[in-house]
Amino acid sequence: MAKRDKFDPTDIFAALNAARVKYLVVGGIAVVLHGVNRFTWDVDLAVELTATNLGRLATALQRVGFVPRLPVPVEGLANPGTRRQWLDKKGMKVYSFIERRSPPRVVDVMVKPFASFPQTYRRRVTVRVRGVSIPLAPVDVLVRMKQEAGRPEDLLDVKALKELGKA
Repeated sequence: MAKRDKFDPTDIFAALNAARVKYLVVGGIAVVLHGVNRFTWDVDLAVELTATNLGRLATALQRVGFVPRLPVPVEGLANPGTRRQWLDKKGMKVYSFIERRSPPRVVDVMVKPFASFPQTYRRRVTVRVRGVSIPLAPVDVLVRMKQEAGRPEDLLDVKALKELGKA
């Protein structure tokens, strides 16, 4: 078995694709794959928040060595009431999966859904890396997410995307 780069996420995307998970890559990796030269440590995903899709996600991630960081099932995101409680009462922005080996990689699933995941998913931008298809959030959606987050690194990503003529 070939040794994998400790930060290479293509095995994660291949597992999600094989399990037919409906997801979009957002965050730093999406910015990189849209052409910005920067480094990121985690995989940020927006997913279709149905129990079936979330179950596929959990199973696929488990197959490549990830476990939930919290002792609650990710399928809770499919329930709007549970999701609202996690957002409002717990301040949870992401549901994290962590790799069991060292150094661990992290996969973060956005708790706050897109206004319309199916519509955004239809507009996805697909890139291929190491033979794996990776669905990215469209640049305008990514920029809006990063502007709403407002962190310095997010605003730098927006500026970099604009400088590339992507936004």
